Amino acid sequence: MKVEFRKKIFLILSLSCFLAAAVTAGSASSANRRTALRCLESSVNYANENNFHSALSQVSLGLAYDDTISDLWYMMATCSASLGSTRAQILPSLEKAFYYDDWVNYNRDNARLLYAEILTETGMSKKALKILDSKPALYSADSEYIRVKAYYRLGDADSIEKARNKIDGARRIYSTDTRFPLVFFKNEDPLSQNASVKRIASYFLSQISQYAEAAPDKDAELEIYASSFAAGEDQKHILQSFSARGLRHALYAKNALEAGLINQQQAFDYMTTFADESIEYKILSDFMKLVTEEEVLKNASEYFESFNGKIYFDTDNDGNSNLAVSYVRGRPQELVYDFNQDGVIDWNVNCDFGVPVSGHLEVKNMDFVWGSFPYLSEVNFKKTDKTTGQYFRLVEESLLWTPVFIQKDELLSQKTGKDFFIPVLNTKVSLITNSELLDSASDFEINSTILNGERIHFVLVDGNVKMSYYYNAKGRLYAQAQFEHNIPVLRVVDCDEDGVFETTEFYDIDLLGKMNVHSLEDERSVMKNLYGLPSENAEFYLRMVQVDTDNDTVPDFTEEYVENGGKISSWDTDGDGKWNVRHVVFGGQIKEESMFYTNPGNVLVTVTLENGFPVSVTNGNEVLKVEHSSSSSKLYFIGNAEIDFGEARFTTISQKVENVLNSLNAQATSTVIEFDDINVLCIRTGNFDFAMVTGKINEK
Repeated sequence: MKVEFRKKIFLILSLSCFLAAAVTAGSASSANRRTALRCLESSVNYANENNFHSALSQVSLGLAYDDTISDLWYMMATCSASLGSTRAQILPSLEKAFYYDDWVNYNRDNARLLYAEILTETGMSKKALKILDSKPALYSADSEYIRVKAYYRLGDADSIEKARNKIDGARRIYSTDTRFPLVFFKNEDPLSQNASVKRIASYFLSQISQYAEAAPDKDAELEIYASSFAAGEDQKHILQSFSARGLRHALYAKNALEAGLINQQQAFDYMTTFADESIEYKILSDFMKLVTEEEVLKNASEYFESFNGKIYFDTDNDGNSNLAVSYVRGRPQELVYDFNQDGVIDWNVNCDFGVPVSGHLEVKNMDFVWGSFPYLSEVNFKKTDKTTGQYFRLVEESLLWTPVFIQKDELLSQKTGKDFFIPVLNTKVSLITNSELLDSASDFEINSTILNGERIHFVLVDGNVKMSYYYNAKGRLYAQAQFEHNIPVLRVVDCDEDGVFETTEFYDIDLLGKMNVHSLEDERSVMKNLYGLPSENAEFYLRMVQVDTDNDTVPDFTEEYVENGGKISSWDTDGDGKWNVRHVVFGGQIKEESMFYTNPGNVLVTVTLENGFPVSVTNGNEVLKVEHSSSSSKLYFIGNAEIDFGEARFTTISQKVENVLNSLNAQATSTVIEFDDINVLCIRTGNFDFAMVTGKINEK
């Protein structure tokens, strides 16, 4: 009974603790949300004062407390837009707002409009329409205008017909909204014989004077584009009104010339006032088609031969220019391409008197240089901090790649009698693959991820790595390696910076996956990225190291690596090419062995260690005793010599052995010292020191 009662009490206490924790967590969450909402209110107040920097600061603070409030993400988008951020920078905030879909104060529909507007302007018209048409569907002047633009930019016959129907309805409902006639005139063909186009154009033309009266100093685009659809006296009246009010537009030169209001020379002079700065290619080419007078064409020839303006191209015919070309002395100097007009430059190309020489591809963070265009000579993949990552030098005329071609413009060249060049997108271009780079590369370089500032230079033959050279942060060569089948097999290293490669490393393939001693992590990463895993997913590993410290071509130290982390370390202390001291670590075991030869006698002594402590010593078939000199020392005495040292003498000889070994400053060594009337063999093998009495001095 008491036990049952205790269980009930424990259950009640546990439930109380759980509820208390839940209430505490809920209270903290509620407090954070209240703080975030205060930040939202503050940001709105700042935004109403056009203090968008402070508004954005409050938004960021609010999101730190609660990032699930959609209003904060929407405010971030609107403030960023007001501060001139690119569409690419604004879009993620709107995506977050609709991801959380937790609205407090703001009408969600305002965010939908901004979201759809940006989607439409960045080539995602289908998604924009989906946002506007999702339940409850939006119906307003703004939403209908965005729908019209989206349908026009989709470009297929069915979508264009839907755009016309939307405009036909909007002209009745939103009769004073000039955005609808403007988007109509900019996207339709003045020569179209479509009945709907003619009817809608006729209506809008009849309203032009009312639009002008409502805003006499505005709507320059509307009137000038509308004049393209007018004819006769109506066209003249629109153009004369346009000019009389001091409005200007590059399209005026063509339309006024067609209407007979100005002559060809006047039209050409008018057009150049825009082209001197910038002009759309379509407006320029449509105008030049009308120029026929010899004197004007002569002036045009001289003008374009030394042209220093900028021309915009609409490469996908969606009504937005996405390729800008700056000209110097009549030749392309710089090309800048923003595929979807999101404010992020997809690529740019620099030219030398019209011939492309270099550029940058943003999606791969890749700088590139052409040797003989369009063949690449250099490719540099930069890191996020814009420093060099992987740098490839390519064999001459081995890799043809370009996002754009420079071609002669037939119209302007024929009109002026001089070659004039414009860009043409390479519609078949694709991202450069690793195999293409390797097949074409003569060598490439990478930054080391292990040593700061270090560069590794790889030399290739027929797409395969043959050699690599290693340079430190000062640019000094300190190592080089040989490769077979893109796997390092041998590397020599100058560790002490004396100009001599004293260390040699040997590598092999770990076919069974039992080797866990690896090095050259940079090389492993590169080989995986460029070639895939070598030898059917087998890793390469460091098999052996040899060090020649005295430059006599005979290794003084050799270390071999075996399965499961085992290794064999050998030292040749007398330069005869044979080891004198050896230490073996058995992979996957607690066992180790230290071995050395006696002097005199040249008898092999083997010390067996477990968990880092000597447990047995053998001298051929003889078992020897082992004694630790002191708990604070790594020195062990071994052997069966019947010599009574005494405590004081034992301490003295131990100190002398350690002093001698330390003075030799070697990882492993073997030497004989005299102490009173005895010879003592002193041995160092890595982390262990041994001393062995080999006889009295008067004995051989």
